[in-house]
Amino acid sequence: MLRIQDVSYTYDHKNLVLDQISFDVQIGDFLAIVGPNGCGKTTLIKLICDLLKKQNGEITLNNCKNSDLQVKKSILYLPSEDIIPDFLTGREYVQLILNFYTVTLDEEFFERLLRYYSFHSAIDLLIEEYSHGMKKKIQIIASLLVNPLILIIDETLNGMDIESREVTKLLLTQYSKKGGTVILCSHDLHLLEEICQSVIILYKGHIHFHNRMSEVKEQHTNLTDMLKKIMNHGDIEHEIISD
Repeated sequence: MLRIQDVSYTYDHKNLVLDQISFDVQIGDFLAIVGPNGCGKTTLIKLICDLLKKQNGEITLNNCKNSDLQVKKSILYLPSEDIIPDFLTGREYVQLILNFYTVTLDEEFFERLLRYYSFHSAIDLLIEEYSHGMKKKIQIIASLLVNPLILIIDETLNGMDIESREVTKLLLTQYSKKGGTVILCSHDLHLLEEICQSVIILYKGHIHFHNRMSEVKEQHTNLTDMLKKIMNHGDIEHEIISD
């Protein structure tokens, strides 16, 4: 279990980006983290991955601190930026990531992924020749070959063509069913409602909702309307329309 307990963070020692955040993520869960820009999503992810130094609170995976090497090797993070070494070929990049995680290449699965993403013709090209969408594909391919205990994705599906998005949705769902944990941050709320099992809504550094995605539907609402209510969007809408 991934446990985040009483985590706070500030960049300027004045304003809290995260304020006493606590929640658990069960192994095998498919968790959505949603909220507007600046609500603390990326900061939280970087803290989980030990890319930012904790200021308060504890983050553990199966009772081990997230700063431990074995915990770091259990988590793979795909950031929203597609900054990857463009002097490598796609195949070299995949092997580099596998080497980082000391994972042996599953040749059969690799071939299937190349086929699913129609990537055979691009795998031996330099990444500098890749489009934005192709860079996203090779990141997903590498991450699935690593098969980490926890896969954290920050908007990585953005920029993919419709066929690749549908393939990725199926692959991530299967990955979760087989015991992998996915944490997905996205502004595509319809996508999150479709594939995620649970959801956290972050706003101004606080968790305003944490429950199963089915609970959202049982309340006869959706993530868009829930966010609007939390952000007092109605007041802003009234002001704009009345102007």
